[in-house]
Amino acid sequence: MAGLETRKVSQEARTAPVAWITLFGALIGVTALIPIFPYVGGGGYVPLLVPFAAIAPLLLGPSGGIAAAVVGGVIGMFLAPAGFPMGLLDVLLTGVLPAVYTASIAHLNKNRLLSYLLGVVSAAFAVLFPFYIPGASAGFQAPPEPLYQALSAIYWLPSLVVIFSPIGTRLIPSLVASEARPRKYAGIFIILLSALWLWFNPWAKPYWYIQHYVPAAGVATLIGYSWWVPALSAVVTAISVPVLEALSRSGLPKVRDGLW
Repeated sequence: MAGLETRKVSQEARTAPVAWITLFGALIGVTALIPIFPYVGGGGYVPLLVPFAAIAPLLLGPSGGIAAAVVGGVIGMFLAPAGFPMGLLDVLLTGVLPAVYTASIAHLNKNRLLSYLLGVVSAAFAVLFPFYIPGASAGFQAPPEPLYQALSAIYWLPSLVVIFSPIGTRLIPSLVASEARPRKYAGIFIILLSALWLWFNPWAKPYWYIQHYVPAAGVATLIGYSWWVPALSAVVTAISVPVLEALSRSGLPKVRDGLW
């Protein structure tokens, strides 16, 4: 009986309908109008769009979620220029990358090479760019060490531990599939926290380069977001789990690789 039910669910699962992608993408775009954290040093703000884009792959599957994030990012760029100070580049960095990182970690077993690549690239941004590469050749001063690398490690080391260990390949799938709500909350939280930690590096560092940050500004930014990313992940988890549970009870056709 259980096997029959599994086959039935598998047969019913499909990619997210275009209408769902469009509607959720529009919702993502509208949330660009709502600031949730200012850029350290000014120049813009982090919009509510970021957490909505991050949870899109959990609801719509990887392809549907990333597509919705693209739609939302484009809409958000026009609705809220202050949240997209770099224009089209911010569509990628602010709108799309949160969904890409969430999708890669939520489905690590299906996309290991991509997840490894994204994690390593994010870590390289954290460690090297822009104070060491391009560094002095582009007029950047060396940051205070080992303080800078210690702070930078917050934004890549825990996530790489998740990606390259059984935490990502075994524990997360077990937690997310659990019927026990505390375990499900824990699984979704680990996914979102790991994804947003990694997202921060390729999202923030181009802005540092364009604004030609001094090391003190970089250190202040790392400190400023060190509590914000976990707090945001916890809030988004508290919102997303009830939504996932409601979708699972809704009777709607299941989206392939959606976590409901």
